[in-house]
Amino acid sequence: MPDFTLLQTTSSYSIALVIFVLIILAYWGGHRLRKKIIQKDPEQSKTDLKTINGMLIGLLGLLLAFTFSMANSRFDDRRHLINEEANIIGTTVLRTDMYPDSVRKLLRSALKDYVERRIAFYQAGTDLDKAYTEYLAGHDVGAKVWQLASDYAKKDGDLTKTSQLIPSINEMLDIVETRRAAGEGTIPDSIMYFLFLLSVSLAFLLGYDHEGKIDWIVVTTFAFTLSATVFSIVDLDRPRSGLINMDGPNRAIVALREMFNEN
Repeated sequence: MPDFTLLQTTSSYSIALVIFVLIILAYWGGHRLRKKIIQKDPEQSKTDLKTINGMLIGLLGLLLAFTFSMANSRFDDRRHLINEEANIIGTTVLRTDMYPDSVRKLLRSALKDYVERRIAFYQAGTDLDKAYTEYLAGHDVGAKVWQLASDYAKKDGDLTKTSQLIPSINEMLDIVETRRAAGEGTIPDSIMYFLFLLSVSLAFLLGYDHEGKIDWIVVTTFAFTLSATVFSIVDLDRPRSGLINMDGPNRAIVALREMFNEN
């Protein structure tokens, strides 16, 4: 099973909540520090951080746009791969009709089991141990399908059947690895940690630059908006959990069950 970092295994809701709390604490801490410094040295009240804060706000906006674009691109890739896998499996099932009933039944039985494994792989959700178990089981069933087709190809001299089914099975097995890589490929942790650090640092400096009484409605709204944006990015980058998932595209693979219904 691949290794996942703490950030990748932590709930997107938990990450957003921690960011929300840290932003409020950072703003309050910066404001309190500024008041203490001014009490000791009134000249510090002339310190103006608007230029620096403006630069950091721009940098934060750029980073948010960059990470959101990256997460959205990966989301689109995963959705496309699921639909492509469903199409390839469906094509493979249809091409078994060219074979004699004895072989066709064996291939279809194995392919039906394969489809169930692929469905279970996604439906495992955040249970990564179960997902990996289903992935391995699907790999074994896929190898069985390949073996059945290749064994028959050695006995049968009709190259038309072989040239149709074998490449289709090969694509079916290859796209599993492509889809797995796309699922495990998330935004690098270093970029996400930098985003978190920049958000908290900006909140601290904004609080430090604020001399009057804190307007908690404004601060809370700022913290909520920023943490909600971070939540959207993290959630979009996680295909197995949260509000944004692959349930819709995965219905294309679930629908393949209908192909095995005997008339």
